[in-house]
Amino acid sequence: MDSGGTSTKQKIYLRMFEHLGMGDHTAVANLIVTKIGNNLKFWPEDQDLIGKTLDLLHDMAQGYSSSKLLLTLETVRFLAHHHTEEHFPFLSMPGNSRQRTTFHATLTRLLLSPSGEEKLGLTFEQFLEPIVVKLTRLEGLSPSDLRQEQCRQPLIGVFRDLRGIGASLHNRKTYSALFDIMHPHHLPLLSKVADVWFDQSDVTVSLLRFLQEFCHNKANRVNFDQSSPNGILLFRTVSDVVCAYGSRILSLPPPVANDPEVYKKRFKGLALALNVLNSALGGNYVCFGVFELYNDRALENSLDVALRLCLTIPLEEINAYPKVSKAYYGFIEILFRNHRRTAFAMDTNIFMQIMASVHDGLQSTDATISACCANTIDHMASFYFTNQGKDKLEMRNLSKV
Repeated sequence: MDSGGTSTKQKIYLRMFEHLGMGDHTAVANLIVTKIGNNLKFWPEDQDLIGKTLDLLHDMAQGYSSSKLLLTLETVRFLAHHHTEEHFPFLSMPGNSRQRTTFHATLTRLLLSPSGEEKLGLTFEQFLEPIVVKLTRLEGLSPSDLRQEQCRQPLIGVFRDLRGIGASLHNRKTYSALFDIMHPHHLPLLSKVADVWFDQSDVTVSLLRFLQEFCHNKANRVNFDQSSPNGILLFRTVSDVVCAYGSRILSLPPPVANDPEVYKKRFKGLALALNVLNSALGGNYVCFGVFELYNDRALENSLDVALRLCLTIPLEEINAYPKVSKAYYGFIEILFRNHRRTAFAMDTNIFMQIMASVHDGLQSTDATISACCANTIDHMASFYFTNQGKDKLEMRNLSKV
């Protein structure tokens, strides 16, 4: 680095830009971002191009210096103010559903960066207005109208967008801002969608992935005030969705043997539902004793449905799909860790079926799965030896097994 504070690499780039007649680094960045905006606007049907374009924008937004630079560009400002299908047709293409998540995650990251709202001239609430309008319109529909085909893409789109936004919330303040927007008016839509679209994997997967992100307490972001009921209300939403979706799935006939699409049709959504519940059960933002104290069956119902879902999965299918395995064993581990009354109250045959799967999981080559199974055994053994000789309901139930 010379006395002027310019590194050798910077000097090389400046010489290159000067030689190409492109201007300084700001002009080059503006050129790149303008091209990104044009790709998103004029090439909506080219999924590969849209994906690579958004990956580039996402990478640029990850860096501290580059994100600060992006906030000064008019194209980025336009993206943040007009992130709708009317201005960017790629958002309306079913094949670009996944890219919606990346698009909104990137914009949210920029908006919530230091001075982001000020430089973009946009608040978080204003940024969410187009999504809130869609949610409000969908909420006003009856179940039969909500199930109409014309609602499929709007539902997938809004849940993909919300998932991207949720993925970029890393602290209590920003998460609470989204929660306050969603509760109480928009959260009931989730269970309604789970109930009427349960057999359509594209809709339910987008719903469950958003909910998994929304109830995931990463970086301790789901941290409400001591007197706030929001943690309980969030779990109730999770319970409503899991119960609505799970009950519907359980009412279906068993999948056909050797069906090549059994994972997509059945096990993918089932694993996601378990992951949603696992995130809520292990998030440390709910005092679960409240439910029994006030005769609220939200916890009991969700555990019951989840357990019944687990029992419908043949052991060979559990082991065949890694994502299903991790969701299944993760649920069993948390059940034996924090909800032993439910675990030990199971029928003997069911309990032994669960234990047989845990024994099988102990031999897994996947460290995550084998660790879950080992912890499950440890929770049960520790409880038994700690409470041996005590007159507890859990001990009485365990002795009957």
